[in-house]
Amino acid sequence: MENSVEKVIGDFWDNYSSEFDGEHDTENIDVWKKYLEEILGADKNKVVLDMGAGTGFLANMTAELGYTSIGVDISRKMLEYAVDHADKKKVSAAYMYGSILDLPFMDNTADYVINARVLWTLVEPDKAIKEWARVIKPGGSIFCFNRMKEDEGITVYKKDFYDNKEVDDKLVVQGAKMDELKNLMERNGLVNVRIEQLPDTYKDEALKDMDWYQPWFVLAADKPL
Repeated sequence: MENSVEKVIGDFWDNYSSEFDGEHDTENIDVWKKYLEEILGADKNKVVLDMGAGTGFLANMTAELGYTSIGVDISRKMLEYAVDHADKKKVSAAYMYGSILDLPFMDNTADYVINARVLWTLVEPDKAIKEWARVIKPGGSIFCFNRMKEDEGITVYKKDFYDNKEVDDKLVVQGAKMDELKNLMERNGLVNVRIEQLPDTYKDEALKDMDWYQPWFVLAADKPL
């Protein structure tokens, strides 16, 4: 049964769902797809799980590239947009409603876990990382994409983001430094932890000169063999 924290989070993203796609209007999808294919590999017989899939930004791209792609999100309205986008693109991404802290998958069944701008929203980050590591196969990888600042980390920090103290107090990854993000992975049993900057993914080069612009980085780690 959905708890009070999950309800607050789900309701927030339901209400924000109609505006969410606008946040990706700056992105060059061809650059993203090329990069995703490079890190996920040429073997398309792989299962990719997108945590906090939202409107399908990542999962629809990995499906279009040919990987088996499943997105999970706690917002039903976000998922409605994701399914609609998949239908329009004629890609076979699947979407499931549920918590990314408690996944309906058996151990060692997926090859990759991916997500975009989900880390800072985690209310139980250690539980999340353990759960994601549980479902990937030995040798599988987790890729967490986030906008960051070089040598700093996640700069998102909004004290009253959900306007609910019980939930906002749990957002402990907000403002996390890069070494803290690496430690989150390492203390939950993952290896080869690294943070890398993505190639420029903007549509318009002028965007990088905007005060608000921050490049994308990926926090990546592997499950031991």
